[in-house]
Amino acid sequence: MATTSKRKTTDKNPKTPGTPSITVIKKASTKSLEGRGKLDYELGTDAAGALHWRIAKNSGGGFFSDEWVSFQAIQAALEEWPEERPITSMALRSLFQGKSVNTPSFLLAALLCEGVVRLLAGKRRQYELGDVAAFLETVHATKAPHSNPRQPRAQAKAKAGTRMTKPTKPSATAN
Repeated sequence: MATTSKRKTTDKNPKTPGTPSITVIKKASTKSLEGRGKLDYELGTDAAGALHWRIAKNSGGGFFSDEWVSFQAIQAALEEWPEERPITSMALRSLFQGKSVNTPSFLLAALLCEGVVRLLAGKRRQYELGDVAAFLETVHATKAPHSNPRQPRAQAKAKAGTRMTKPTKPSATAN
């Protein structure tokens, strides 16, 4: 499972004009729930700082929706699922009305990878809520500015100037 952090990648979904611009803060991949394919997913934030998810790529042949879904909507769908029933991809189906039937299970695989849900002991396709607080803490750490700011440009040039000198031209009078 590869994980990369990205900043400054903004994506606006051209298919849905009302979709806000999202800045990708993390790209990662995981296996599908069946384990036959690899899924690439992205986490991003909008201008207000709200977290969003999307499935970006599927190595298998299944269709999926690459639209951004707010984590707030994902969390609400999981929390509204009846407590007496284990979580399945059906809990996420309402987030993708009229879209590919694969997308809810692909999103569930990404949620499993991030620890938002966890597999129920002794079960193959049944899940329960994981440590959402720990996940959010990790995401907020990803969004935090770097603790080692870059040198201002003038300082960097001055420092470089002390190490580097221009080659001198040979004088015409030297014999």
